[in-house]
Amino acid sequence: MNKFQSRPELQLDIPGTVSPPADSLRCSKFQCKKILRSSFQRFSVRCALLLALVVCLSSCDAPTGESLEPTLQTLNLQTLERGTAHVDVSETLDGDPTEINITRLIIERGLSLHGFQLVPRAEAQFLVEGTLTCDYFQDLTFEFKEAKQHLEHQYNGKFEGKLTSVKDGRLQELSFPQPLMNGRTDLDMARRDIRRRSATIISETMLRGPILGTPGIRGLLDALTDPLDGRFYNQVMEEIAEHRERAVPYLIGALRDDRAVRLEGAYPGFPELEEGELKVYHIVDKTLAMILDRDSGLDPISSDDYIQRVRTGWQWLWEDMQNIPDELRIRKSKREEEG
Repeated sequence: MNKFQSRPELQLDIPGTVSPPADSLRCSKFQCKKILRSSFQRFSVRCALLLALVVCLSSCDAPTGESLEPTLQTLNLQTLERGTAHVDVSETLDGDPTEINITRLIIERGLSLHGFQLVPRAEAQFLVEGTLTCDYFQDLTFEFKEAKQHLEHQYNGKFEGKLTSVKDGRLQELSFPQPLMNGRTDLDMARRDIRRRSATIISETMLRGPILGTPGIRGLLDALTDPLDGRFYNQVMEEIAEHRERAVPYLIGALRDDRAVRLEGAYPGFPELEEGELKVYHIVDKTLAMILDRDSGLDPISSDDYIQRVRTGWQWLWEDMQNIPDELRIRKSKREEEG
């Protein structure tokens, strides 16, 4: 089987869809130009979808007791286990402790996705400590003569903290060198987003750092954007896939990387892509498919809405495989609604 292909029953579960996307759902704002250029490609896609439908229908008589869902065992993967961790991070907003500690939740989610089991402080191999302080800065307005227009509420975020490797005493400083500024038109959203953005920066800095980071995987992702690298992007995909489950959380994080791929290669079904059309997240999606044996249906003409649904689908799949705690899962209520 071609490594870019997957059995129809192993299609990635995409939020809000019940089948692989039709052309009308996948075409972007460049639809007209691309359709004219790729009529043969669309014919091939329709044939493939029809074949998938036939295969799915022919499998309806399969024994109901057999699950077609991929497991770590069937994929020859191991549960990603990198150690134990504890997060002791406090959060204040305008001088008061917050009711929901968004910073702690985001850091704990990042650690869980990367294979760290959350445990009490005394049992932790890695300890994250610190305090995030968020204070109202200003109501940014645009003034013209006697008229005023509210633009956004701006907040400052300041974090002081560190990551400690308990076994060998290594430290990584996580403090912000200067306060982070963030603003939103709505006050409640501004209060939430300054904490979310700050926590995301803390988590990414920690998981890419000298103690917990895996620079080899990050380097391969960056190589996709280097025209002087000398490899085909298919070769880079192969090298990333060799890291197996260790690469998955980094790939999921890179599903938002919209940098243009600057290497040459062969993308299935699209032999004549123009420069800049193929993004890093397209390669990331195909690499996840190689590792986890799922097909998302994403391609260079997918709509922005479908791209977002694919991102959520991959995260749901990895959450299940890693047994992520319920309180750290994304869009849990939405997932329950869709069954």
